[in-house]
Amino acid sequence: MDKRRQLASDSGLYTYETFEILLNHEIARVKRYSGTLTLIHLALATENLTPDFVKQAHAAMTNLLDRTLRISDVPAHYKDDFMILLPSADNDAARAVAERILGQFRTTQSFTTGKLSSKRNAYLGVTTQNGNDITSDGQILAEATIAMNEARQRQSYTFVSFADISSGLHKPY
Repeated sequence: MDKRRQLASDSGLYTYETFEILLNHEIARVKRYSGTLTLIHLALATENLTPDFVKQAHAAMTNLLDRTLRISDVPAHYKDDFMILLPSADNDAARAVAERILGQFRTTQSFTTGKLSSKRNAYLGVTTQNGNDITSDGQILAEATIAMNEARQRQSYTFVSFADISSGLHKPY
């Protein structure tokens, strides 16, 4: 596959199409070898922000993900959000990565002013699954998105884990 088609523009993050291929490959791997994987859905808090500040926040997050994640992790653009696949990461590792991303993002200095911004926040939804529990890529994507939306609804300054909220969700019959 052509490297330019894999990466979104010049950001160094994967396109969503490439991310889906890698996610399905990773799901097959954890089912075959009985492992875990984690998916993080990350949305920036852009409410009431100017377009320049939103652009700056996206650039800061892209840079942070490039510096922070392991080589085996798969960060991708997903519309205006980010998806991060953490292969072989258990729940404790996922929580550590989510806290590290949030902490570093909030303390990243502005590119233009060189000052910290008290407005900077991101909503993270985390789901960690055992290979035997994953039914499809849609399932794990939905779980991460549900957790991220819960973080957004709470205006949370921490991440939300799907495992922590799933007991209160209505199950389809």
